Amino acid sequence: MHDILANEILVILRRMERQGKEQIDLLRAILHRLKSADRVLGGTFHQISSGDDMTLVPIQPGQSPKFLVTPTFSGAAFTLDGTKAAVTTSDTVNAPASIDLTDDPTGTTFVIALAPGVVIPTGGEAITVTWTYTNEDGTVATVTGTLTEEGIVDDVTGGQFVQIS
Repeated sequence: MHDILANEILVILRRMERQGKEQIDLLRAILHRLKSADRVLGGTFHQISSGDDMTLVPIQPGQSPKFLVTPTFSGAAFTLDGTKAAVTTSDTVNAPASIDLTDDPTGTTFVIALAPGVVIPTGGEAITVTWTYTNEDGTVATVTGTLTEEGIVDDVTGGQFVQIS
């Protein structure tokens, strides 16, 4: 009786050992895949057209130009999760940036809302824009660029103007 019970226990232990090894091998494969996972490394951004006439919105006070990030991937491109993207500017008061996930769920488009009435120095104000994306493995990809808020730099002494388009 003891020999039969001992043999059954030995069979159960060998099965558990084999299953444990299979689970460890599976966990190692998952870890390897995570380490070699495709991710965003960086990229570029540029201003995009908007509106029915597809013109560029001026980078001037009171305007809200829109920009698009073109990510660089470590391997195959994949659809980004916009909740992992963020954008900031060097002038968060006069030129705050935001991502609108309802318009672009990938988080690759953003708007800079240039405050109206801001006095821009002659030659414009350089604004640094930083877009980041947090990858699945926790690494953060960063795209940084500079744009110049030109404003109206000529002296105007009188008259009136209207927007024509």
